[in-house]
Amino acid sequence: MASKKDDAARARAEAKAKAQAELKAKERRTTVTIVAVALVVIAALAGVIYFIVDSSKAPGIGDVVTPAGADETGGILVGSAEGTHRADVYLDFMCPYCGHFEEINGPVLDSFSASGDLTVYYHPLAFLDRYSAGTNFSTRSANAAAVVADQSPEHFSAFFEAMFADQPDENTPGLTDEQIADIAVGVGVPQEVADTFKDGKFNDWVLAATQQASIDGVSGTPTFMMDRVIVEQTQVPYMQEGVLEQYLTQLFAN
Repeated sequence: MASKKDDAARARAEAKAKAQAELKAKERRTTVTIVAVALVVIAALAGVIYFIVDSSKAPGIGDVVTPAGADETGGILVGSAEGTHRADVYLDFMCPYCGHFEEINGPVLDSFSASGDLTVYYHPLAFLDRYSAGTNFSTRSANAAAVVADQSPEHFSAFFEAMFADQPDENTPGLTDEQIADIAVGVGVPQEVADTFKDGKFNDWVLAATQQASIDGVSGTPTFMMDRVIVEQTQVPYMQEGVLEQYLTQLFAN
């Protein structure tokens, strides 16, 4: 039979072994925690570094070939620049809500611009390239609009209207360059001008203008600005027919 002395020694040995096992388990948990935290930190730093590097690659408005009539905000002047107020319209040719905006408000803006009261700038953007099945339709169509503004400005408004009239659905390839060119020629743009759409001359400008829109607070399309201040739809529900016209009429009556 084991003596009490042997039992005590065995108990001490078991307690020591248990303590060592618990210590090793704690060390493993600590190591796992440190590694997990380190991975999170590394991932976060990688994200920050990617953002900085990616942003540094994006051109600024002043660094790219710019279409005639465009300014430092990435907007293209439509009509007279002598208006007492300035309106900016941010649109994407793939955006169905933009098509609705143009349908009900395009004639209103044209009317106030023609009267000399309002200076209007249109911003064709590339927010929705990801919804065109890999064809970058938003970039290509915005480039085409820039080419028209640069080479055939008298047809710019008509081209915008016609593009939305033939607007493709989201999550489709959109229109080909040839189809976009056919729309342009249909509103009077010379064929030789429309044939250059496929060259992508203003693709970098579209990227820069889209980036500038984000910097200026534009997070979606359509967005409407008055005197460079975003007009919220909670303030002026301009997606309802007649609301924008009433808003502008009251503005110029004051």
